[in-house]
Order: sequence, then structure tokens, then C-alpha cells
Amino acid sequence: MASPDLIAATRHLLESGCWRQAEAAARAVRKADPGDVQADLLEGLAIAAMGEAERAAPLLAAAAAARPEAEHPCLDLARLQPALPQALVVRQFRACLDLAPSDARLRRAFAGFLLKADDPEAAEAVLAGLSGDAAAQHLKGMARAELNRFASAISSFKIAVALQPAAAAAWSNLGIVLKIEGELQKAILAHDRAVALEPENPQFRVNRAVALLQAGAWERAWQDYEYRMDLAAVPGFDRSRALPALAGGVRLAGRTVLALHEEGFGDTLQFLRYLPLLADLGARVIACVPRELARLMRLVPGVAEVVTDAAALPPHDFVCPMFSLPRVFGTTVATIPPVPELAFNEALRGGSVAYRPVPARDRAATDADAGDPEAPPRRIGLVWAGQARPTAPGFRTLDRRRSAGLAAFAPLAKVPGMCFVSLQAGPPARQAAPPGLELEDAMTEVTDFLDTAGIIATLDAVVSVDTSVVHLAGLMGKPVLLADRYDGCWRWLHGRSDSPWYPKLRIFRQENPGDWSGPMARVAAALDAGTVFGEIVTELA
Repeated sequence: MASPDLIAATRHLLESGCWRQAEAAARAVRKADPGDVQADLLEGLAIAAMGEAERAAPLLAAAAAARPEAEHPCLDLARLQPALPQALVVRQFRACLDLAPSDARLRRAFAGFLLKADDPEAAEAVLAGLSGDAAAQHLKGMARAELNRFASAISSFKIAVALQPAAAAAWSNLGIVLKIEGELQKAILAHDRAVALEPENPQFRVNRAVALLQAGAWERAWQDYEYRMDLAAVPGFDRSRALPALAGGVRLAGRTVLALHEEGFGDTLQFLRYLPLLADLGARVIACVPRELARLMRLVPGVAEVVTDAAALPPHDFVCPMFSLPRVFGTTVATIPPVPELAFNEALRGGSVAYRPVPARDRAATDADAGDPEAPPRRIGLVWAGQARPTAPGFRTLDRRRSAGLAAFAPLAKVPGMCFVSLQAGPPARQAAPPGLELEDAMTEVTDFLDTAGIIATLDAVVSVDTSVVHLAGLMGKPVLLADRYDGCWRWLHGRSDSPWYPKLRIFRQENPGDWSGPMARVAAALDAGTVFGEIVTELA
């Protein structure tokens, strides 16, 4: 065998990007010991890293054949740091596939890489013909779900678990897609199988929690949802000080509770309603939120202090991430606390964005106004894309599904008596408006959510995809028309067009995955009819 030191030196050259030297060193090892598998692998990786896919393929194929239980060497190439160009890795996969077209392990590895590279269509094509392979069926299901072909994805996942009943990940993914298709009880059963197989897997627990939440079975869901804390660190969270469920008899009088923002702005806006309840129980409440939420959070009754630096927190007795507050209070669909009274009007006067209160109108005169050329136009805020969080696992797919794009709002241009105002932030704000849809850009001076609230205060209603502005407008008591994706978030429950979270919210959900034409046509009809400007009665299930 070759000296381990020589192999280690060759690997160091490879990892340092000295690919030509690494090739020479590995070849020297192979010359001294033709049977050294590590040398085959390292020389193949060095040549592949230089982009010479055809020359590298026989070496990588030899290394793959000598290591039948290991992952395919192309995955070693994909993991080199700094990362190689995606196109280079794809070329190497294809060169190896040309040499070994029937290598199922290679095809599975290639499909998995393509899925991570956001190319599910190519991933599905690579897996063609692997009908009796459980892992390949699982990957097919993932690719088909990414392509919004949910019924087909369910079929693939069902085959995967039939072939390999102990495959916990396939059971969990089956549960996810069954939930999307509205088969909630079957989804929960699939998640139960995944959790039974791997009870300490936090992702499977969270996946089950989401299905339970969407089904309205919140009593079962909240404890599972705490496993999210094992998946992503929340700055400032000290598990030893986690606020327990209040049903356990914990007393808060004279104690300080720190409430922590997690990831989504909308989540914090949705759950801030619990902070006054903590104060009512005698707690001193501190909220730690990003700067964009700080001024608004100071309007919440009972919040004694607002901080923005999670690395320098004030002393506290308990800590509670915002998304854990419903668990702490044992919330069910029927016991959601109402939106607290926030002193928006007083706070907005003198703010950095001009605040113009909407003149009072007789809402009963909506129909007359529609035909009255003297009636002022209804001011409608629009949001067509969510906040991009590319580092959050799976969020790229979610954001692609929930963001409609401004072009999808074209049907609104035909509604008479409307003035449309952009509430869109970030790069999507630069999208061109479709013909006929004139937009007032009110966001140029906005620095935080209180500034955005100043604009919303001038509006009659908001039309938005599922993003933080929905929650902000809901807190302000504005009518909200939510254009929702096919696989809607659990918080909007299943099969409902209203919401127990916000009395003036109406949901217009896609009937077909990725197709915004139906929801937008119904939004336009609702604006034209004027019904959204009256009271919307929340039906508690």
C-alpha cells in the first residue's frame, strides 16, 4: 500500500485547488501501487476539477466499482470546497453516466445533485426506468413535488414506502404532499409512521406538526413544533429558560419574559397579540426584534422594553420565541386571542412617511360610489412577492410558490374606481407593471414596518400574496384580500375563505398549482362588487 502520508499530501493539494500537482502526486501513488483505490479517486477528482470530464470518468468509475457501499465519487467532486461550478459537476456526472448508463447508484446521486441545484425536471429524467428502486422512487417524488405535480408525487412516494417500509424520510415526504392535496388525516398517519421510525428526528416532528396545525388539531401540534428549535438556532434562545406552558401553573407575577423574533417578520406580527396577555399575568415583557420591527413593537400594550441586539440581552427569567407563544397559552382554533389595540394613528403622526388619514365614507354607499365620477377612487395596496430568505432550507421553493409576480395582478387593472399603491419591497418592486395597471410607488422612503403602516393607513384595502404585509394590514383592521398559493400555509387552515386570526381577511386560493388566474379574477370581482370594504364575519371552526 502507498504511504498514508503521501495520500494525505495528495488530498491536501486537491483541497487547496492545486489540481495539476494533485493529479501528478496521485499518479505517482498509483504507479507505486496500482491497486490503491484512494489514488484512483484523488487523481480522478483532480482531473475532474480541471474540467476534463471525459478523462476523469474512467478513474471515477474505477473508484466507484471498488467502493460499492460508498457514495458515488461524483458526490465527492460536488462537495469540494470552494465549490466548483455547477455546470462542471453536471458534465462530470454525465460523462460517468455515459460509461455506466445502468449504474443505479450513479443515477440516484446525479438526481439528488440536480434536485439541490433546482433542476427537478432533469432529475426526474435521470431516474427514468428505475421503477423497482425505493430510493429512486423517493427522489422521483421529490422532483415531481417541486414541479407542482403533487398527485404524481404521491404515487412515487407510495411506491417508495411499499418497497421499503422502514424509509422514514419517504413516509414524511408522502405526508407533506398528502397535506398539500388536502388529505389531512392520511397525511398525519404518514407522518406518524415517520416519527415512529425515527422519533428523535426533528424535521419529521415539525413536518407532522404542520399537518396537525393545518387540520386544526392544534392541541397535538404545538409540542411537536418545538422541535424546530433543533433545526435552526434562534439568537438569544436559552433552552434552560424556556417559558413552559401556563397550564402547568407557572406564575409570571414579578418575572421578566423575553420574547424573541425568529425568522419571518409575519410570524412576529401575527403572534405579538400574546404579549399583552403575558403582561396581564404580571410579567415584565421584553421583545427582541429586528430593527425593522422595533418602532412598531413599542406600540404593543404591555411591552415594557424593545431591544434589537440578541447578543446583548437584558436580564430575564424566561425566554420564549414568538412561535412558541401559542403553545404557552394552549391555543386552539376557538381560543385565538384578538388583535390588540395598537396606537397606530398617534404613532404615525410625525413619522418619516407622510401620513394622510382616509376620509370617512359611508360604506353603505359603495354601489352608488362605483357609478359616481365625483367619488374618490378606492386606494388599494398591492404586494406580489414575499421576502426572499435563500439561506432557509426549502424556502426557495416556498417563495417561488407563494410569490405571484406583478404580471399576475393584471386583472385588477380592469376594475373601475380603484387607485393602486405599491407596498412591495426589495428587488421584486422593480418588476414592470402589466398594461393598464398604474401603480403609485409609496415605498421609496420606507425604512421599517411603521413606515409601511403609515402607507397602509391611507388605504381602503390590501391585496397581497402570503407575506408580512398581510399580518400588518390585519393588525390595523384593514380589509385584506389574500392571494394564496395552492399549498397554503397552515395558519390559514384548510378549506376556509376567512381567518380566525384577522376578522377582515378573505382568502382567494389557487385551484390549480401555480395558476394565479383564478384567484386574481375572484379578487378583481370582489373589488368591483365592493363587498370587501364592509365587515367580514369570521366563522370559527
